[in-house]
Amino acid sequence: MSLRYLLVAAVICATPAFAGSLFFDFGDPGQNTGSNYNNMNHNGTYPNPPAPIANAIDSTGAATGISLAVNDIFWPGTNFNGTQAPIGDAAQFDVQATRDNFFGSTVAFGGFTEPTGGFTLAGLNPGNTYTFTFFASRTGVSDVREAYYAVSGQSSETVLLNASNNVSEVAVTMALQPLPDGTMTIQVGPGPNNTNASGFYYIGSMRIDEVPEPASALLIALGAVAAFARRR
Repeated sequence: MSLRYLLVAAVICATPAFAGSLFFDFGDPGQNTGSNYNNMNHNGTYPNPPAPIANAIDSTGAATGISLAVNDIFWPGTNFNGTQAPIGDAAQFDVQATRDNFFGSTVAFGGFTEPTGGFTLAGLNPGNTYTFTFFASRTGVSDVREAYYAVSGQSSETVLLNASNNVSEVAVTMALQPLPDGTMTIQVGPGPNNTNASGFYYIGSMRIDEVPEPASALLIALGAVAAFARRR
């Protein structure tokens, strides 16, 4: 193989590559998702938050050292009206994960008012960036139940998704960098276009993909090329 082709291969290999994806299901303990999902369930002891996920697994089943904990509690129960037939971009999520949701509202519902909910992620690599994909579905309604998903670290972004009768749409962030301590936060609440009188918002599923630092990947690839060249 010529050095020219090795250099081309090095550049291709240096393109940021996703590690094993992390999938999360937010909902009822009776509807946990298998297939290497991380399930977070309501524990029924309001106002205590659900038990954290201490060591999330990726889509291959490998432990990642990444943890997820609720830092802002949602309504103390589960919505079961999500789609059971995800299509399009939503088909990346398992049916068990799309059929139920964590949720909240801006006015009292069942004696509870939770205008926002949120999470803290820890154990992330501060040298890498991460993309976040969110899904939520609330079938059988005619209003707009849009939610915002605000992901914050050294870089931040807020994305929007309307859960009303949603079977195919997801909200995806750009690649975002954690804080130097490897943490990021996620806040969920009603979006600016939400028309529901109670301000209902939902989160049913989440996917996280890691993007290795491009400079590091390029150095590794070029180092391999240099080693090969020395042996020629």
